Amino acid sequence: AVVSTQSTAIFIETGVLVFLPLAFISHFCGHHGSSPARKRCAPLSQDDLWKLSVSAIGSLVGCMSAYFIAMKFGRLKPLRGGHILQILVFSLMFVCVNNYYLFGIASAIKVVNALVCMTIWLIVPESFPTMIRNTATGMINSSGKLGAVAGTAMVYLLFYASPLAVICCFIFVSAVSCGCSFAFDKETHDALLTET
Repeated sequence: AVVSTQSTAIFIETGVLVFLPLAFISHFCGHHGSSPARKRCAPLSQDDLWKLSVSAIGSLVGCMSAYFIAMKFGRLKPLRGGHILQILVFSLMFVCVNNYYLFGIASAIKVVNALVCMTIWLIVPESFPTMIRNTATGMINSSGKLGAVAGTAMVYLLFYASPLAVICCFIFVSAVSCGCSFAFDKETHDALLTET
């Protein structure tokens, strides 16, 4: 369950990193409009660069808040709540208001996904005894790399066919990750691990 949650969280993180510039360039607006024309190396405007930079700050906010939330409420509640919130925030991308709405949703996605990823990174080392912790952490992080490659490829393959297909894929992967977080039932906060 931890491996699946890690790989799907990184899948979403890298997929969003690729999706946002494409969405800003093509003026993606929810369920309105058609698929964007394929443009190679289309430049981002200065306004789009500011939006990407500010939404990236959402990752910092999410990471810092994850630590404090996990210390207060444990690990499982923030992880599960973050996944549910992630599904809801991705669902808001179907609504079209204006370009600043997309910016707000992008920032919220960055905050929530960073919260989920950071909570997973707190859970992983706390789940294994010292003797196998490095090996287990390395194997789980390797699964995250597979998720990163798959997330990037998925966005590039689906975006020009239909940006809505990318959003649907993000929601599906978030739901799978949410299911995995509910399957993982071990609270690791202040848990004592055996050393054998």
